[in-house]
Amino acid sequence: MLSKQSIRKEVTIYLNGEILSKDEIIEISKDFSEKEEARFRKMIQQGGNLKVGGNRYEIKRDENKSRNNKGDYESPFKQQFLDD
Repeated sequence: MLSKQSIRKEVTIYLNGEILSKDEIIEISKDFSEKEEARFRKMIQQGGNLKVGGNRYEIKRDENKSRNNKGDYESPFKQQFLDD
């Protein structure tokens, strides 16, 4: 069974085109087999489409922000310093 911690806030999960809440996903996941749950967890991490038990799930992740070794978010553009 999935837990609330396994479903991060940057993940949106659709079941047959309708958005699901965390609680609904957890209830549905109680019927998953071990293999289905492992596959679902992997898709939560990377996003994508999958079919489990005749239901089509679409998992979308918001854009990832990369962090540096200090844990701070890095800008997608590197700053260039110009010498005058």
